This record gives sequence, C-alpha cells and structure tokens, in this order.
Amino acid sequence: MKGSLVCSLPLAVGVALLAAYQPMAAADATPVSLRYTFAPGQTNVYNLQIEAQGEAGREAITGTLLVSARAVGTNLIGLTLRGQLRPKSLGGMSSMMGGYRPGAPMPLSAYTYGYPGQDKEIVIDERGRIVRTSGDLALPIPLGQLAASLVQPFPAEATAGWEEEQEVFVLDEPLLQGPAPAFFNSQGGWGGYGGYSPGRPAQSVLAARQKTRIKVADATPEAVTLQKTMSLDSRMLSGSEPRVSATGEGRIEFDRARGLPKRVELECKTLSVTENLSRRSLLTLSWQILEGADRDKALAPPPPPPPQTSFGPEELARLQEQLQSEDLTTRQNAMRELNGSRLGKPMPEMLARMAALANDPDDTLRRAALTVLANHGGKDQVPLLLKGLNDSDAGTRTAIAKGLGRLKDPRAVEPLVNLLATGQGDQSFYRSNRESAAAEALVRIGPVAEPAVQALLKEKNLDTRMQACNVLKQIGTKKSLGPLKDLTLNPSKELSEAAAEACRSIQSRETN
Repeated sequence: MKGSLVCSLPLAVGVALLAAYQPMAAADATPVSLRYTFAPGQTNVYNLQIEAQGEAGREAITGTLLVSARAVGTNLIGLTLRGQLRPKSLGGMSSMMGGYRPGAPMPLSAYTYGYPGQDKEIVIDERGRIVRTSGDLALPIPLGQLAASLVQPFPAEATAGWEEEQEVFVLDEPLLQGPAPAFFNSQGGWGGYGGYSPGRPAQSVLAARQKTRIKVADATPEAVTLQKTMSLDSRMLSGSEPRVSATGEGRIEFDRARGLPKRVELECKTLSVTENLSRRSLLTLSWQILEGADRDKALAPPPPPPPQTSFGPEELARLQEQLQSEDLTTRQNAMRELNGSRLGKPMPEMLARMAALANDPDDTLRRAALTVLANHGGKDQVPLLLKGLNDSDAGTRTAIAKGLGRLKDPRAVEPLVNLLATGQGDQSFYRSNRESAAAEALVRIGPVAEPAVQALLKEKNLDTRMQACNVLKQIGTKKSLGPLKDLTLNPSKELSEAAAEACRSIQSRETN
C-alpha cells in the first residue's frame, strides 16, 4: 500500500505523514519495534556537518547543536535545536564560499547567516512523525529540512524493514532546495539564504516522486542500525530525463534504550537537467551525538572575555605622536584606537588635543574626537558637545546626547529638547536611537529640565509628545499634571495611556 505526502523529504519529515509503510522480508534481521522517547527536560548535543561538491567546487559547514526535549501534551515530544553553523575548511575549497551569485546554486555558506540564532523546533510523536515545525530551514535536495533531518519516522509495528513512496515539492533550478513549504514558513526569506536579491528571478516549485527504503541491518536490545536508500525524480522532464533527480544511501544508528538517534549519515547525488545545462552535485550529511567530555564542553558556558586594559604610557605616547602625523590615514587610525574601550581616564593634555580635533575638517577625526569628549570630557567641553549636536551623523549625535546626560549640565536642556522636537525627518532607526539617548539625558539632568520638556507636549508630532510624557513620568512634578491630564483625553490610545501613566507616577512621587 502506498501513501501520499506533499510537504516532506526523507530525513526532513513534513508536517503530516500519511504514507503507509510496507513490511519487507529480511532473513538476516529480526523484526524490531522502534520508538522515540527523548527524555523531557534533557538536552543532548549533536555535531552536524554538511558537505557539497559540484562543478563550482567543494565546501562544508559544521556546527554543534543543542537538542532540548520537552513534553507537549501527553503524547508528543518537542525538540528545540539551538546553535549556529559555520564554514569548515576543506582542501580544494573554491569560490563557492563567496556567497550567492545570480544564476548559481545557493552555497552552503548561506546557512551561516540569515537565521544563525533562530531556534528550530519540531514536535513529534513516538514514531517520529512530525506534527508541528517552526523555524526549520530547507536544505539542498534531497536532504530535506535541517532540524527534521535528525528524525527518521518509524513504522507502527515491529518490522525488519519498510518502504515509503510519497509526493514532494521542491525548489527548481538553480536553488535546488526543499521541501518547498519550508520556505513559505520562514520569516521574510527563503530558506537559509534570507530573501531575494537584485537579479534573482522568482523561484519555481517542482512536484516530484520520492521513494525510500529502510532495512534493519543490525539489532540488539540497546541499539539498532538501519540502512537507508532513497531516490527522487521530478514529474517534469527535460527530454527523456527528470528535470531534477537524486539518489542517496546511508545509515542510522538508533539508541533504543534512550529512544534517540546516535548517528545519522547520508550521501546523495543530485542531477538537474534544463534546456541549457546539466548540473551534478554530491552531498553528505552527518549527525553525531556527543558524549562524555565532548558533551560537557559543548554544554559549558563560554569563558568570559579577557578584561580590557587601559593604554599604557608608551601606547598613549605612540598614539599622540600618530595624531601629529601629516598622513591623514595614520591620524584616523590613531583616533579609532583612542575611540575604543581602552582609553581609560584621559589626561588633560589628551582632552585638550581632542578639543582641538573636534573642529577638524575631516569628518572621521572630528566625530571620533567628539565621541571621546562625550565619553570622557568634563563641563569645560560642554560648549563643543552642544555644537556637535548639530552634526549630520546620527551616531555622533547619539553619543553626544549620552555624554551630556552623563555631565548633567543644565546648558544642555534646550539643545536636547530641540533634538527631540526636530528629529521627525530622520530615518526611523536612527531617530529611535537619537530620541532614546536625548530622553535619557534629560531624565539624568532631572527636574531642571521639566519646563522645557513640558513644552514638547504641545508639539504636533505624536512620537515627540509620547517621548515628553515618558520623560515627565520620571522627572515631572505637580506642575506637569495639568498638561498631562489634558493629553489623557487625546484620541490616540498610545498617547493618552502614556500621559495617564506619567500622571500616576508623578502623583505617587508627590504623595510620598
């Protein structure tokens, strides 16, 4: 009996398995019953490696993935995979690692960015049938999906082997990935690559027929070794050949005592044939559970970064000398070093040098100097910092706003309020950072800023008025209650709630 499945590949089982399994005669193996029993609350560690070799070259990616199990309801197991993949150096490495090129297949290196930190989750029953998947990535044909490639579905009854035939949908040339539904479920992108790029055409989906055969090669009460063979052929033909076809074979070592896979290995050959070209590739996939010291090392938290030490006298002297260089690049590099986290508490002569550079015609030198003054300067440098608030660079304005908040100088109140009120044309990302820094600076300056911030409640821009409410919530007095109460009647729910919350905070402070 044959079943149908429209959204999965071997080693990457889809959302619903409807395929029936066929027992096969096996003279050299005793029928066994196989069930997944990942212990809830336990985290296992696996090493994953995928390698590809084709006309364009050879590349590999690898990673250590933590697989955490939890109970889902009374009959299902949830598996969450955490970890990142990284390129692995191979002999004969080619330019495939350079990234996607229009008209070329997606390189494996694409899986090392796009969704590097996103958890991948599958929910399975005891037979390994996937009933829910989230965040999983589609792999090159015919490897299936990344998280699901760890789990091979088992038959309902004890058996020495079984066969499965199913309908699948995969992406056409040149990407050659699948199953296709994995792309539709990803957040804003296609598989591991993360979306379209200029020159990339819309990708087509192919229907294909896939056959899988699994045989119990060896069985003990503790473990079972399964031999797996598979084939995939697209329904669409190029001449007399399938447009996309693949074959594969491998083995699965299953720990019966713990109810989880110990090793999954698969080697596949893929062929795509179009009107203009044919492309062959060899793919290997390997999961290996880590035990003992290797497991403990993977689970151990990363060591803290070494503490940063401040520049010593000799280093500062070197940088001071470089700042006097006639070569602009040398001066710029010296300023980048000084603008890092190793400057410590600068000497007065260093601050004087930064004050001079704060008026330099070179943007890089001027902005770096202003940032140093914002981080380390005193009230003597406030006039320079206030002038720097007009800089066209949003990052520099943000650093200066934070510095003015650190210094708590009342001279900064009006310029910071203007920064909140006049930033409505900025791009949203920079505007958000700038407004946050300016608002936080006004909060640090304190009640002396209240009258100027209160005036922002009359601005037309909704976000500006909400920022003013948030500042007054922390520094306002009863003098601000009247204007804030007026805003509680505003038709904007966000603004009225921000004003009401500010009123409650002020009243609480005044009462206490």
